[in-house]
Amino acid sequence: MTRRDFAGLAVLGALLGCDQAEEEPVVRLPVGMVEGGTDPRRWAISQVVALLLDRPAALSGKPVATAGAVGLVEYLATAFQDGRYQDGARITRLLREARTAMRAELGLNAEAAPQATADALFAAAREGSSKPLAALAVSGGDPWKALAAFVPPAPLLRALRVLRDTQQPDYMPT
Repeated sequence: MTRRDFAGLAVLGALLGCDQAEEEPVVRLPVGMVEGGTDPRRWAISQVVALLLDRPAALSGKPVATAGAVGLVEYLATAFQDGRYQDGARITRLLREARTAMRAELGLNAEAAPQATADALFAAAREGSSKPLAALAVSGGDPWKALAAFVPPAPLLRALRVLRDTQQPDYMPT
């Protein structure tokens, strides 16, 4: 084999492994959040797509509703890594990129555990208060103010479009 062959194999290996993500503990939704829903993933996708992709302007000035919606993004970023769904690795990668951009936009610690972040966002939504987010805020960040003025960043919009496509019956069987 020549050096060129090895370089080609290295590029191919990188491409094949680009959708492989390190597995994270799955985020658990609060008890009772998905009452009557048989599949929390489908429910979360429909909620997040409706709020953050289809009608993001409706969240303007509403940090409580926005906190709940972005908490669901934290959940979804770990929900497809189990290999049960077609293209789950790609969806996981896109959602994790979206989560990173979303946390930066909100002034939340990028390295925080997904469950801790989701719990804080859901608690902030439930309590209508910024207090649960204080421990996750980056220095000088004001997550509550950022939630009130949240505009979904491009990586999040891209991931949400892919999630909307997953609602097709042949993709995510019941």
